[in-house]
Amino acid sequence: MRPSQKLAGMSFKYHGYRAAQWLSARLPPAAAFRCAERLADVQWRWATNDRAAVRHNLSVVTGMPLASNASMSREVFRNFARYVVEFFSIHVAAPPRVTMEGYEGLVTAQRRGRGVIILTAHLGNWEVGAILLHRLGFPITAVALPHEDPRMNRLFERQRQRCGVKVIPLGRSAAQQSLERLRAGELLGLLGDREFTGHGVAVSWFGRQAVLPRGPAILSLRSRAPIVPTFLIREGRWTFRLCFEPPIEPTAYGQGERAIRQVTEAYATVLERRLRQHPEQWLVFQPLGTMSS
Repeated sequence: MRPSQKLAGMSFKYHGYRAAQWLSARLPPAAAFRCAERLADVQWRWATNDRAAVRHNLSVVTGMPLASNASMSREVFRNFARYVVEFFSIHVAAPPRVTMEGYEGLVTAQRRGRGVIILTAHLGNWEVGAILLHRLGFPITAVALPHEDPRMNRLFERQRQRCGVKVIPLGRSAAQQSLERLRAGELLGLLGDREFTGHGVAVSWFGRQAVLPRGPAILSLRSRAPIVPTFLIREGRWTFRLCFEPPIEPTAYGQGERAIRQVTEAYATVLERRLRQHPEQWLVFQPLGTMSS
């Protein structure tokens, strides 16, 4: 792709998100969701590369081949559109309906004072999940991959900060800043289903080798903060289930590369189970085999 084409694509994407932000905050919720779902259907029909990637991922997760026009594939695109509407309108929308499971495990872990790593995935609505944790009274900081377009960074960071979620950009100083937040007893939000640094850990995932990030394991082992896998699962329009898994305790492991691998394998197992339960809510548009790129 030529630089001019890349810049044009970035600009189109940015203005698309700006339009989504504007409409999501101004249309009645039902109208915003209908509009987003119709646009998602158009994207599903015409974005052949994204559709092929989603089809591949769903085949891996479900363990069976999917037809090119499978309704589950289209539902991934619709769920992504719903995620965008929810994220950009939550500061003005009525509080969503939320049920919780495993909440006491998080409370117990947080009371120890070592901080808690909230490990999630691109599943359901992770952005709104962080906002709901803030509304529950937990100080939370999320580590986020910067967009190539600085305007996109500003768009997303302003919305997160407006809703009470602090942000650490993924980069050279992210590990130190993350440790400081954990040592202050805060929650640290991390995504564990995609590897961006080129230094991940190869584990067995969905019956094949996949590279997952080592950062959650390293931070947990260094800070002694437990990892609590957490997922906000969509159950309808503005209706969610906030799920907290039992903590993965770093004290159960030693140190060094073997411990990093064992902790990574522990949360890989949880992620795999949750993704199998809700494959249509896994909002990843790159093939599973290229996760480390």
